[in-house]
Amino acid sequence: MRHIVAAGAAATALSLGAALPAFAGDTQPSAERSRTATAHDASDLGALAAKRKVRIYQDANYTNRNTIFTENMQNLKKDGWNDTISSAQNLGTCRVTFYQHKNYVGARFSLEKGEKEPHFGDHPHMSDATSSIKFHC
Repeated sequence: MRHIVAAGAAATALSLGAALPAFAGDTQPSAERSRTATAHDASDLGALAAKRKVRIYQDANYTNRNTIFTENMQNLKKDGWNDTISSAQNLGTCRVTFYQHKNYVGARFSLEKGEKEPHFGDHPHMSDATSSIKFHC
């Protein structure tokens, strides 16, 4: 739709004898800088997501429903994972900490880079009790 409007404006300007600005010289470098900055920002986010990566499982020994988180989760209730995590694998390079309550409080334990935990019940107060997850990079 914008292309049609722009083409219509250009046609109107030409039919009225008005000179059009030289867009190629004026806007292309800034547009190129904008694309480069956007690509750079996206690669930074991708790199951060690679550092922050934990796969959680509903049941012990890495079974049943599972998902991957790549960001801090202050309250797992809204994602359907509150008090249901029983095992996990840290797939990133940051330490990840599991907390008993939302907002990163209560009993907790951490997994370092590459570590796995087959049964959260082996940690006091953490059997099906995780309510928040935080990465430490």
